[in-house]
Amino acid sequence: MKRVYGALVLSMVVILSAACGGSEKKNGSGGGADGDKTLVIAADTSPTNLDVRVGADQGSGRIYDLVYGGLVQISTKGDYLPDVAEKWETPDDKTIIFHLRPNVKFQDGKPLTSKDVKWTFESMLAEGFTSPKKSGYATVASFEAPDDRTFIIRLKEPNAGIFDNLTYVIVPQGSDTNTFKNKPIGAGPYKVVDFRADDRVELEAFNEYYGGAPNIKKVLVRIIPDATTRVLELRKGSVNFAINAVPYDSVPEFEKDPDFKVVKESGAVYQYLAFNLRDPILKRWEVREAIAMAIERERIVKDLLRGYGTVTETMFPQGHWARAENLPAHPYNPGQAKALLDKAGLRDPDGTGPKTRFNIRYSTSTDAEANQQAEMIQQMLKEVGIGVQIQSNEFGTFYEDIQKGNFQMFSLRRAGVSDPDFYYTIFHSKSIPPEGQNRGFYVNPKVDRLIEEGRSTFDREKRRTAYVEVQKILAEDLPYISLYNRHNVAIMRKNISGFEMYPSGFWLSVPRMKME
Repeated sequence: MKRVYGALVLSMVVILSAACGGSEKKNGSGGGADGDKTLVIAADTSPTNLDVRVGADQGSGRIYDLVYGGLVQISTKGDYLPDVAEKWETPDDKTIIFHLRPNVKFQDGKPLTSKDVKWTFESMLAEGFTSPKKSGYATVASFEAPDDRTFIIRLKEPNAGIFDNLTYVIVPQGSDTNTFKNKPIGAGPYKVVDFRADDRVELEAFNEYYGGAPNIKKVLVRIIPDATTRVLELRKGSVNFAINAVPYDSVPEFEKDPDFKVVKESGAVYQYLAFNLRDPILKRWEVREAIAMAIERERIVKDLLRGYGTVTETMFPQGHWARAENLPAHPYNPGQAKALLDKAGLRDPDGTGPKTRFNIRYSTSTDAEANQQAEMIQQMLKEVGIGVQIQSNEFGTFYEDIQKGNFQMFSLRRAGVSDPDFYYTIFHSKSIPPEGQNRGFYVNPKVDRLIEEGRSTFDREKRRTAYVEVQKILAEDLPYISLYNRHNVAIMRKNISGFEMYPSGFWLSVPRMKME
């Protein structure tokens, strides 16, 4: 049956969680109307690459929220809404026909046509072009642009999850990644004026944006790796907005301060511990299971997150249609962890003495909270005889090591997972880098088959059945240890209005925000 989507035209693109505020004054104002003020956002990590076809880190993703347009966009409920495409239809399960809006422009003034959309995807998939996002398009047979306002995706097999790969991604035909990594051109509400890695990203409103000129004309994203400094900058007004960038133990002071607004909601940001399954120690299931039982996740949530999180066995938050319940759990049990290691022949050479059964390198960034978590896990594993060496590097170096597989164990968070087809990107055997993000080299033919089943139909119940089974197997195999879903906390000056919280902490509401 033919299905048509996207009847409503939104007045503004959904572009979320950013910051607002203004200049160096304590009240965050720059005087006058919104256009006279600068929204200064505190970010904890720097973007690694502003070319949306290449970057896959969270710091880059939040800039993509503001700079790029996509065929579709994500709502605050995680549904897909029209963006550059005003509507689409699926005449059959292997064909998606998108109808583009008229008069959409790139930030250099050139019109956006279906030829740009086609070129974007084909350039990303071209031989020799390195992109961790390639695996998301594995089921595509062809891209077609029969006229300037029609774009067609033909699939080799049905894949409802393809929509997760169609947001905030379009670049002009002929775009050079060497240029775009620092100075991109998109069709979103803000354009990049200046990018200085590990320092700042300066943005200004694109007044010809199809959804209408943003209310706040200037946005400055300041890269502030140190959490204490982020708090101080917020207090004095040199930063006026932060989302998920302030230590949880500092939140109460802002709640008591009448100069600030604090918005708190449960979220979909997923924290996990990942293993390199080519490592001779960590490829052993008994070791991963013992590590899972040695980590007291409830204490990490209570002490490190001050309760702003929920322990989970899967990356999906409560309420997500694909979330599986009653998954195999790994409750805190250091005694059982020791027994499992003993049975595996990995005995503690001196009991409760200083010697270890074996040692693991835990890779992390220099972020204070990330290091505190690493230290907590280090102490928990020490109690069962596992030695942990914490290796902290500046985020760019740390992330580069992760992408290359140069790690034994690391922890990161994922935001923005709307469709469970993302399992193809992170766990299918064909998604081992550089084609995807299966960075731990996990290979399980049954998981491959189930992921392929899940993406092969638009029937949500059939998809859910496949993905529930995937979650059960992953919870048993433990290529990741699921730690928790973080709660979202946004802090802003009181003169900021119009903010909307997205479950994954996106900056998609910034164009609609105002400053009094």
